[in-house]
Amino acid sequence: MKKGYFSVGTAALLSLGLFTSTYAADACSDAMGHSGNGMKVNVSCGNDGSCQGLGKISGTSWGLEEWYSGGGNNSMTYYSNGTFSAEWSGAGDFLARVGFQYDNNLVDHKTKHYAVDYKYTKQSQSAGYGYIGVYGWTRNPDVEYYIVDDWYSQPNDQYIGPSFGTFTVDGGTYSVHAFIRDNEYSKLGQSTFLQIFSVRETPRQCGHIDISAHFKKWDELFHGQTENLPTSKNGHMNYTVGFGKLMEVMLMSEAGGSATGKIDYTYFNMVDNAEGSTVTSSASTNPTSSASTPTSSAAAQTAVGTLPGKIEFEDYQNKDGGFTNGGTYLGDIEPGNWAEYTVNVTYTGTYTFELSAARGDDQDRTTSIDLVVDGTNVGTISDILTDGWDDYKSFTGVTTSLSAGTHTLRVEFTGGYVNVDNITFTEKDVDKGSKYEPPASIRNVHLSLNSDKDLQVFDMQGRNLGRLSVTAGASLQDALFARFHKSGIYLVKQGSKMTRVRVTR
Repeated sequence: MKKGYFSVGTAALLSLGLFTSTYAADACSDAMGHSGNGMKVNVSCGNDGSCQGLGKISGTSWGLEEWYSGGGNNSMTYYSNGTFSAEWSGAGDFLARVGFQYDNNLVDHKTKHYAVDYKYTKQSQSAGYGYIGVYGWTRNPDVEYYIVDDWYSQPNDQYIGPSFGTFTVDGGTYSVHAFIRDNEYSKLGQSTFLQIFSVRETPRQCGHIDISAHFKKWDELFHGQTENLPTSKNGHMNYTVGFGKLMEVMLMSEAGGSATGKIDYTYFNMVDNAEGSTVTSSASTNPTSSASTPTSSAAAQTAVGTLPGKIEFEDYQNKDGGFTNGGTYLGDIEPGNWAEYTVNVTYTGTYTFELSAARGDDQDRTTSIDLVVDGTNVGTISDILTDGWDDYKSFTGVTTSLSAGTHTLRVEFTGGYVNVDNITFTEKDVDKGSKYEPPASIRNVHLSLNSDKDLQVFDMQGRNLGRLSVTAGASLQDALFARFHKSGIYLVKQGSKMTRVRVTR
């Protein structure tokens, strides 16, 4: 397998003023796992058919809750570091969650900055509906809110309400929706309340959520105006919308509609003092279609590749699977794993792609890889087999027609058991009149280091990692590695200029 190593001496670190540094956690690549013995949540049921279990995780500021109604065989297990798992079978509605619980000691969300890093695996045999992400309640006005990063069944406007527009944060585009629950059971008893949803256009199973960025966007969209919104009774209601003070902010899984499944959160870290993320908005105050193609400036800003051109597999932005990022390759890939990349397609048309991959197997088994753009399969490579795990060879294919613009490319390792280096796209049959140019303000530019620089650094998910001071003549790559101790792609910004910097060690 390919491996890359590099060491920076103490003298070099001292010369950069970066000998002491803060490690930036990455839930998608860092291993946390469960800590201590798992504890089952004790649940008691009321006369109304709902069951609830509440608690606190010892030594932390996090609370936990299991809630369900409509029967079923359900359970939640939590651990001392906040990670948790849950199983449900035949559940009418089941929620498991961990995070900050304030109950009646309401908190003004503007006084704190909430964020969470998470990673999980899921299994669902059936679900009428189901959301995975961040969940909570506010009072005055009463709001049940969701930040949906993944789901058990595709969210439908019929149940989450019309879209009020989109905005981009943490490397993804979210569509904001609102809906009225008319005289239904809630955390506040039987009541009428507003539901607000931010739904990520591309689901993911690990990453960072700047929760407060969503709070701020909801404040902007729902600031005391009256809206005619659909209700749970299949009608419409004039409702003065808004976003109140927090009762809770929690990482959760919800499934309902005689649902059966399980989830296992193996990485959890929620804070209320996070730094902010870059947010780009395309939201309007008028309901629009929830569907949109991620072509915002923020998406283009975080693109890891351009077609035609080469994409290095280790530069993924989202992933599913425990494969190895070797700095110059991906290895230990198993069937069903995938990795995602934001890409700029220059011209509308078809592209030839050339995959560099290695696979050694004494059983002569082969594997395959699917290329999926914005949810549509655009190409497949099958029968990948070489003379060894370090014997990289080229495998080629041709895409279906791609439209010019910014898109999400997901590489699905349908057969698994393969090492991959890079994939190169060349023009086959394109329309040169359809050229796409990212806005000039966010194109990659060269940052001159002929004088001392104070830079702002982001990861490829758009998360603000902090500031970096670099002395004149120093290596930007060395400075980034000394500060953050991680290989990969960084977005480095000085004023209005931004560039992508690859660090390989």
